[in-house]
Amino acid sequence: MIWTKSLETGVPKIDEQHKELFKQVDNLVDKTQTGRVENTLNFLKGYVAKHFSDEEILQRVSAYPKADGHRKLHDDFSKTFRELYGQYQAAANKQPVVLSINTAVVAWLREHIMKHDKEFAAYYLAKQAGVKK
Repeated sequence: MIWTKSLETGVPKIDEQHKELFKQVDNLVDKTQTGRVENTLNFLKGYVAKHFSDEEILQRVSAYPKADGHRKLHDDFSKTFRELYGQYQAAANKQPVVLSINTAVVAWLREHIMKHDKEFAAYYLAKQAGVKK
């Protein structure tokens, strides 16, 4: 999973967290070879929760009108991730589940960043600059 400038939102805190998420998801497949997937999955679970919380705080303090819908997207993804993690824990052959997790996370992150996070970032940055949206 490659981070590109096209994924940048312009909000430094969000962009740095997104870059870290991309790095960890990339590590997930690499770690399949070394057997340390569990550590990466646990890190992702915690980091995603922190990132979502940080993003939602920025949305609340900036009075983002789509904050409730954005939070629902986060909640839905968190549920999906927990389900995939449960499948990983229950699987005898873990590699196909790791690849499914990787595919799901990559697809969701790209879609979410490009559509929802960029939309919020534009609102947030305009608000920070004093522009009415």
